[in-house]
Amino acid sequence: MTLRPKPEVPRRPTATLVRHDDGGLVWYEARGAGWRAAFSTRLGGFSAAPFDSLNLGISTADDPACVRRNRAAFAAAAGVAADDLVVAGQVHGTAIAEVGRGHRGRGAHGPSDVVPETDGLLTRAAGVPLFVSFADCVPVLLVAGRPAQALALVHAGWRGMVAGIVGEAARVLGASGAARAAVIGPSIGPCCFAVSPDVGERFEEVFPGTWRDGRVDLWETARRQLLAAGFAASDIVTSGLCTCHDHEFFSHRREYGATGRQAAVAWLQEVS
Repeated sequence: MTLRPKPEVPRRPTATLVRHDDGGLVWYEARGAGWRAAFSTRLGGFSAAPFDSLNLGISTADDPACVRRNRAAFAAAAGVAADDLVVAGQVHGTAIAEVGRGHRGRGAHGPSDVVPETDGLLTRAAGVPLFVSFADCVPVLLVAGRPAQALALVHAGWRGMVAGIVGEAARVLGASGAARAAVIGPSIGPCCFAVSPDVGERFEEVFPGTWRDGRVDLWETARRQLLAAGFAASDIVTSGLCTCHDHEFFSHRREYGATGRQAAVAWLQEVS
């Protein structure tokens, strides 16, 4: 099979995401009424190669002390307490766990007490920062209500994506008919996600047209699940940032697994 050349992808996201550079620590922000979210890059941390430098994945082979420093720096930049992070114990599945104030700090400093075997976290409580990590997989944020009453943050690898984790998160989130918002964060794009025919055929069966010329469009599969769950197209923001194409990010595929992890953090805010 002859693959088409990689098309150019946007170097910067839509105006809905704001890029921050806090003394070299680079991250992207999304926000709405009653909620905020932050997406890290690989820039501005303390880790040595190949995890240089803002590696937030404590289950990698990086020095755990460096990862904890990186998490503290990223959390401070985003405006949350690192000690309050609620971390998903990701397994590339479709499980969604609901968490509240009593879960704050789960997995914040090590893997022993993460929320186990879940790839999605949901909260209806303000001040509970949800955390998922990724290095090509797709972080997806779903929000219900305006101002926000609940939000879910999902780690969607290709297995979870084709199994419908985004739609499952929307189902658990509920709030049918409420105002909604969604953000499909930085992740491997349709320019770079080449797959074997057996994987491509699985996507084509569930999401026709998303496997073309040997590549799968994970952004489109996420968007379709959101649309099917009742989100309006105008309420869905896709960052347009490909982690494999853009060296501002860690990429498991580009770096053959020897790399760090970005993170997405999202939380509800107190509304006065």
